[in-house]
This record gives sequence, structure tokens and C-alpha cells, in this order.
Amino acid sequence: MLKRLQKLAITDALTSLFNSRHFYSQIELEVGRSNRYQHPLSLLLLDIDHFKDFNDTFGHLEGNKVIQRIGAVIRSCLRKMDSAYRYGGEEFTVILPETSIEEAEVVAHRIRSAIAEEVFDPAPGKEEYVTVSIGVTQYRLKEEINTFVQRSDNAMYASKNGGRNMVSCLHIEENSSE
Repeated sequence: MLKRLQKLAITDALTSLFNSRHFYSQIELEVGRSNRYQHPLSLLLLDIDHFKDFNDTFGHLEGNKVIQRIGAVIRSCLRKMDSAYRYGGEEFTVILPETSIEEAEVVAHRIRSAIAEEVFDPAPGKEEYVTVSIGVTQYRLKEEINTFVQRSDNAMYASKNGGRNMVSCLHIEENSSE
């Protein structure tokens, strides 16, 4: 019973991914490991494009189906050592230990493509597709966790502003003034 309650405390009920509370606990562990061993650590932040429009058109139940399926697609694209989280609403994040930004970009493109190929049936005879905008960053040694997460958010917004359904990487040297 205790194990079940512990699992429920760190899991998002809709997607079965980890929740944002567990994300902050895990990112702290991974950042500590990255600092200690000086191994790369990358982060993806994903947001469903035009999700409010989808919900307004087809309803929240159909929107929940999209969120569930996207969670499953993300999980299917990861290694055992990676971890995925429902960050909030229609946002997801992925922690990629032992992964450079170049390798993380490959994972991000794999996830983006897989999601774009998913067919949703929100209404009889109606096929819909959804896309995601993804931001990719690599951890800087001794960087504050909030700064690392904020850089991923900035990269994700670069994808949104660049036209959506894309991956944007924010390399360490591009933002070295922080």
C-alpha cells in the first residue's frame, strides 16, 4: 500500500508520466551527478501547439486523450535512463542524463516527428493531427537549476516563435551572459 501511495505521489494521473513535483526532485539529483562526474545532461521542454484551439473545438475530454497519447509517444522514444514528466497543462519535460545537446536534439526530433504522425479522431469522420514545439538545452557546470530550466523554456518559445512544430536548441555559448 505504501509503495502504491508513493508511486501515486510522483505520477501524473492522466499520462502516467512523472509529475512536476517529481521533476524538480529528479533534476536536482541529475544536476548533482552532472556536476560531480562532469558528464553531460540535457533537458527537453515540449508544448502542444494550438492546444487551446483543439480543446475549444473538440472539448476537454478529447484534449485529455491527446495529452494521454502524447505522454505514451514521448515514453516510447526514450531510453530506460531518461525520464519524462507532465510539467503542467499541455507542457512536458524530459531529462536526458549522459546526453549532449547534439544527442538530445536527435531525441527531440524523434519525439516531434512521432507526435506529428499520430492521428486523432476527436469527432466522427474527423481526423486531426497535433504538433509540438520543443526546446533543447544542455546543463552548464555549476548552473542554477532554475536557470537551466528557464533556458529550456526560452528554447521552446523560440520554436513557437519560429513557426511551431519544430525543435530549437539553445547552446551554452549562445546564452553565456546569464
